[in-house]
Amino acid sequence: MVPDLEKEKIETQKNSVLPQTLLIEDEEISRIITRMFLKDICDVDFAEDGEIGFDMAEKKNYEIIFMDIGLGRGMNGMQTAQKIKQLKQYKNTPIVALTAYAMRGDKEEFLANGCTHYVSRPVDKRKLIKLVQDMLHQL
Repeated sequence: MVPDLEKEKIETQKNSVLPQTLLIEDEEISRIITRMFLKDICDVDFAEDGEIGFDMAEKKNYEIIFMDIGLGRGMNGMQTAQKIKQLKQYKNTPIVALTAYAMRGDKEEFLANGCTHYVSRPVDKRKLIKLVQDMLHQL
């Protein structure tokens, strides 16, 4: 009987809908790591630059957006966050600066320019998961 309960639990988890999130990140290794960290709590889409990320945000409604600040080409993360925040459906959506920029004043600059949260790299998996869970509870 216990195996049936476990099987039911697994089936329920498979059928549940995970929150839709977008990671705008130009580094492949960072995309892979973030996907591994969030695989059981979020459905993560990826964009390699700000323009693609903005286009994806226009077409799909994401519950959380993770934003690399130092995108390699085109708009940087702050510019992309500001542009996304101008979209009506993203006015209250959390945008998390997920970045290696960790000098004094960086966090405050990102929070003043479109991002709602800040996580510095290297990312602590437990802290990132806790942050995501907290944000989802507030939605």
